[in-house]
Amino acid sequence: MHNEHEISLRDVRIGSMPLLSVCQDGYSLSETPVLGFDNSEVLARINECHPLTSIDGSFKSEILKTVFNIGLKKTDEKPLWIVPNSIRHRRYSLLTNGGKQSMAPELRSPGSALHRQFAGLIKRKDEEDILNFAKKYGLLKRHPVHNLVFEKRNSGQQLQLGESLIWWKEEIGDLAACLELWDMVLRNDEKLKNTVLWHRDGVTIRLGNNDVPLVSRANINLLDRWSGGDARGPALYYLSLEADKRLLNALTPKLLPFQSSEIYLFPDSLLATIWLMFLLEITGRTRFIQCHSCGEYFDAPDPRARFCSTRCRMRNYRKHRTRKSMGRKKVKKDKRV
Repeated sequence: MHNEHEISLRDVRIGSMPLLSVCQDGYSLSETPVLGFDNSEVLARINECHPLTSIDGSFKSEILKTVFNIGLKKTDEKPLWIVPNSIRHRRYSLLTNGGKQSMAPELRSPGSALHRQFAGLIKRKDEEDILNFAKKYGLLKRHPVHNLVFEKRNSGQQLQLGESLIWWKEEIGDLAACLELWDMVLRNDEKLKNTVLWHRDGVTIRLGNNDVPLVSRANINLLDRWSGGDARGPALYYLSLEADKRLLNALTPKLLPFQSSEIYLFPDSLLATIWLMFLLEITGRTRFIQCHSCGEYFDAPDPRARFCSTRCRMRNYRKHRTRKSMGRKKVKKDKRV
């Protein structure tokens, strides 16, 4: 029976929270979380304003995880940080258009495929590509601790905390793995059967070299929801869990009285915005395909769409026409020979 009290995700509008911001003076890669300061001084300053340990001293602070690489996967990489070059930030403006879905202009380019842009960074080995993404969209999270200002004694220049580049790479890798799994679901790819592994004690998701237990003896009753050997169902369940985990306590519902009193969901950080866009795609609210001309992903409500813009469509038409013309010339030349 239909539950009339349920609210579909399609009925909820998405807004861009003013908390999203970009440093006006750009970002740099640094060996410390703040340019010109050593780690011990940074730790002392932060601990003075925001104690870094939890009550039991277990170092579970989100600040430590995102800023100081503590609690993350072990790596032999040289730790680097993406740091703002000043404390001056430009905030995203909240746009409204007749009560319709609103997004900041930065989040629409190209075609609101921000999550796919972010995941695509995994294919680029140059750290400058990640830095350029930060320069365009800002840091992934803006904690209250980021408001702590560091001032250089000799010059008086004011700087703020950055974010761990290692942590950025882990977030990029996690989303890229989820998108790869989602694309296999969309294509009904045969590889999906080698990714969703059924066994006697449950179901495991194999992502790269990692096996993630999805169903075990503790929640074995979940197997009743799918037919034996089904790969699509467990894959979608895993993707929903990953999105829910990233968006926990990261969305704020607000009533906008000047927009027909509609309810909007506001992501509180860039990372939450990225995962929200991924959630919108896997729930069918958006449909991203790759442009046949420029290769960029774009939202295509029409399943027949092949190009992201008129410019790309005309570019492809001229390219196709040129090939035909060259083919006819070659045929005529061969006939003369």
